[in-house]
Amino acid sequence: MDYKAIAEQVGPRVGATQEWIFHVLREGIISGKLPGGMQLKQDEISAALNVSHIPVREALRRLEAQGLVRIHANRCAAVTELTRSELLDMMEVRATLSVMMMRNSAPMLTRTDFDALDEIVRQQRETSVEDIVRSEELNYKFHEILTSHAKNSMANFLLELVHANIDRYLRASFYGTPQTREVSINEHEAIIMTCREGDFDSACNLLRDHILNAKQFIPNTMK
Repeated sequence: MDYKAIAEQVGPRVGATQEWIFHVLREGIISGKLPGGMQLKQDEISAALNVSHIPVREALRRLEAQGLVRIHANRCAAVTELTRSELLDMMEVRATLSVMMMRNSAPMLTRTDFDALDEIVRQQRETSVEDIVRSEELNYKFHEILTSHAKNSMANFLLELVHANIDRYLRASFYGTPQTREVSINEHEAIIMTCREGDFDSACNLLRDHILNAKQFIPNTMK
């Protein structure tokens, strides 16, 4: 596996080595370059990224906490695999948490927040369909702003965990075509409009539908 190529996509090392390795491996897993069931060998990762074993072990432990990696008793690590049923459960959890967060946050959205949401939508329309990573980043940012005033650190933690596990299965099909991306952006605009109008119940319903509509992009190969 070309860990170096994944690292080049993530960008140069900034800050703590363990944090950088975590983002490299996480990107590899979510993008599908490190598929479910694949063994992650510490020696191979250390050599490819020119780092010691200690930050690699720490990064793997963080990935295990997010459910992306499983470390076995013999210290061998492997990328986890979800079943279709588990993925559907996670999507329900994501929808429920996101709606709860937005219900508490939306009434406190400011003009600055709405300007930022409008700017994200503008950038989403201008981003190349081939730039799936950028499309995903903008989508994350959109949802973060919507829920930014909820101030629920546990919900934020759980949503980060669920996002990572869901998006590694949906990324290519959800962000990868002009048609699906256009639908997603239009739904974002509808959510913004209803929040601006103060119709927060409708906005929450739109958000829930927006998240659960992604069920149609679950790969047919999943069991």
